Amino acid sequence: MSLIKADIETLLDEVIAELKASPLDLLSIGDKTGESVYLEHARSSYRRTLHDIILIAEIIARDCQSIRILEIGAFLGVVSCVLSRLGFKVTAHDIPEFMENDRLAHRYYNDRVTTITSNLRTYAMPVKDAAFDIVIMCETLEHLNFNPLPVLAEINRILAANGYLYLSLPNQASLVNRTKLLFGKSIHNPVQDFAEQLDRTTNMIVGIHWREYTGAELEELIVRSGFTLVSHQYYTTHRASIPARVAYTLFPKLRSNQTVVARKARCTVNVYHFSEATR
Repeated sequence: MSLIKADIETLLDEVIAELKASPLDLLSIGDKTGESVYLEHARSSYRRTLHDIILIAEIIARDCQSIRILEIGAFLGVVSCVLSRLGFKVTAHDIPEFMENDRLAHRYYNDRVTTITSNLRTYAMPVKDAAFDIVIMCETLEHLNFNPLPVLAEINRILAANGYLYLSLPNQASLVNRTKLLFGKSIHNPVQDFAEQLDRTTNMIVGIHWREYTGAELEELIVRSGFTLVSHQYYTTHRASIPARVAYTLFPKLRSNQTVVARKARCTVNVYHFSEATR
């Protein structure tokens, strides 16, 4: 795996450069500039995710070609395409509104990434039981405006025995959020974002954070859904001020983002009662 680690930086730069040179414009609304800005903003998060997945692959201790990875909420496909170029067997998932983009489909095809699509609101993914060894879900859970428990149950179903779930998302109990509340400010999306989500000329279709989680809440979700916690880390995606860096050193759980690695401990058999209200 040492060679793979060295290749990550090169391949990540290549994929991002390709996307900038030939923007996908996922919703075909002329938002090429917005995608380029997003790619640069997310570069450090992409890098962290890729290195973390390699560490999980080392624990699995099999050839890359035999490790089956699913990325839920793959968006522009950066992580999926890099992992495929590293030799892993990768499937990318996202909502139909994104996956119907011919330019995105072409990129995935060229990188030998299999694609599937569904809206997680249906709580059913077009995947057989135990189909994957690793499921990646980065910056996605906070965007769900519906009950997450059946989603995690579905992830449990499609993971192989002892398979790994990798989650990355904001930390609701971050120093930034606590400071906002202290001064009477909201920690949620501004009301204007609700209007933009319903505007066909914007890309806010899934951009709202409907529910962020504290570290304790995230761990409870994971354990309740049949997983064993392997690691829980906190990090920042930006260069913080000196006082904030001191606070983060003393109290790591104040950092803005968190990642969880969990292992499937048991198959969950949940009988959920759904109604129009609960969906």
